[in-house]
Amino acid sequence: MSQDEIPDNLRTLINEQLDSVVQVEVLLLLHGQPAREFDAAAVARELRIEATGAEVQLAHLRAGGMLESTPAGGYRYAARAAAVCAAVGELARAYVDRRVTVISLIYSKPRADQVRTFADAFRLRKDKGNG
Repeated sequence: MSQDEIPDNLRTLINEQLDSVVQVEVLLLLHGQPAREFDAAAVARELRIEATGAEVQLAHLRAGGMLESTPAGGYRYAARAAAVCAAVGELARAYVDRRVTVISLIYSKPRADQVRTFADAFRLRKDKGNG
């Protein structure tokens, strides 16, 4: 299936919030068990990744409004906006049905540092001697 077959709300979620497959898998793990509280160690065990990496991803997803912190210091799925909740539901379906397409979308978007470097190449700079 082509990238054109990905719903617009999911495409927006990927472009604006998701930078890696690991983030997708962390998000979908918590989305699949919304009543369960996860800490970095639990995510690391489930996904077989490093706990420090899991913590970074959990914090990123929380900052993006997709997870909430719990009083015990863990995280739980809780999308703040209905549109984000709908897009995460689309992501869960698409990741099962069109995993390669979703992964391709994630890795085909320009990275922020690449865009910044490109933009900086066109920035006008004053010469100190001509100033």
